[in-house]
Amino acid sequence: METIADKKAVFKLGYHWIGDEEEAAEQIEFARRLLFLPVGSKVLMPFCGPGWYAHELSMWGFQVVGTELSLPFLQEARQRNKRLGLSAVFILGEPLLLPFHDEQFDGAMLVGNRFGMTGDELTDRDFLQEMWRVLKPKGRLVMALPHRDGVLHQFRERDWETMMDGNRILIERKWMAETGQMWEEWRSADEKLGSTFVLTYRVYTLTELESLLRECGFEVTNAFGNFRGSELTHRSALMLVQSVKF
Repeated sequence: METIADKKAVFKLGYHWIGDEEEAAEQIEFARRLLFLPVGSKVLMPFCGPGWYAHELSMWGFQVVGTELSLPFLQEARQRNKRLGLSAVFILGEPLLLPFHDEQFDGAMLVGNRFGMTGDELTDRDFLQEMWRVLKPKGRLVMALPHRDGVLHQFRERDWETMMDGNRILIERKWMAETGQMWEEWRSADEKLGSTFVLTYRVYTLTELESLLRECGFEVTNAFGNFRGSELTHRSALMLVQSVKF
């Protein structure tokens, strides 16, 4: 099997996406409150995947703009958007160089993806600085991302995951405590795909994320352990974080 270490190849395949279509409506119902914005506000959703969360937010009356690197996801998002008669806009866009003017959005939401998947904290910082650039003053950024304590609490060295394209992936993991990174090797059950993905990605604690956000001009104002507003604990595999641009 060929080994692929290029993160963009994984993004273009859509393997950065871990959203839940069936739970999207319920999750957005809570997450939208953290935007603290009136209906009609303009909201950016980078790495929007097939658009489930963007569609739900659009149904609430927000002006939603989603960006995505995966063409199949982009096509699916646009088709479903049209079928539902929604006004969301979906753009093929590089997250580190967004095609928008400064201070164009009232808020931004990062939901249903694997933040930190580049494995490079500097790249994560560049991404957050780009979020800061396109948000208006006092604009809120809502992020749902893996929580390191919970990830380690549920750590498994080997696991199977079914991707959005139906491909079954065997994942082998190693935790690198010195750097706060997870090393993973993904092997497809379908030998015809002929590829092994080797990834190293960053998994943050709330304290680490809060420090990174502050460096990029954001202040954390709330954090939860799920989309129901539960307390963030060492068992929480996900953290839902609200921050505001200062």
